[in-house]
Amino acid sequence: MKVFLKDGREQFVLCHVEIQSNKGRGDLAERMFRYFYRIWDRYKVPITAIAILADENKGYRPVVYSQEFMGTSLRYDFNSYKILDQEESELRANENPFSVIVLTALLAVVNKKVTDEGLKEIKHDLYDEMMKRKMDKDTRQGLYDYH
Repeated sequence: MKVFLKDGREQFVLCHVEIQSNKGRGDLAERMFRYFYRIWDRYKVPITAIAILADENKGYRPVVYSQEFMGTSLRYDFNSYKILDQEESELRANENPFSVIVLTALLAVVNKKVTDEGLKEIKHDLYDEMMKRKMDKDTRQGLYDYH
């Protein structure tokens, strides 16, 4: 994306977003680094990265990839956002439309073993949440399509 700095200059920035819903092979940090260097190699513009962790493992929090061999070392730090760390009440109070998406993800993680009837209730609750926020039809549809 193109952004304008406070001094008025334009700057191109790439944002690498990785969403992971389970621990998998535990190689997320390495993948984050691999994608970083591939993006850098191709575009040579500033890159920011965030891993959105939508898993149910409270202790899984990769934020760094490092390696060392014979005096040569490398450390790559990246941002992470753990869905389980979010508070349902705060998400409901947040007017940002994206908070509905995070709320949906949180409810999906917390209610992983819910029945079909329970899922239906969650969906109705989320619809009510969007209506309470007075979201227009296109925004609501966009959020439904995003899920």
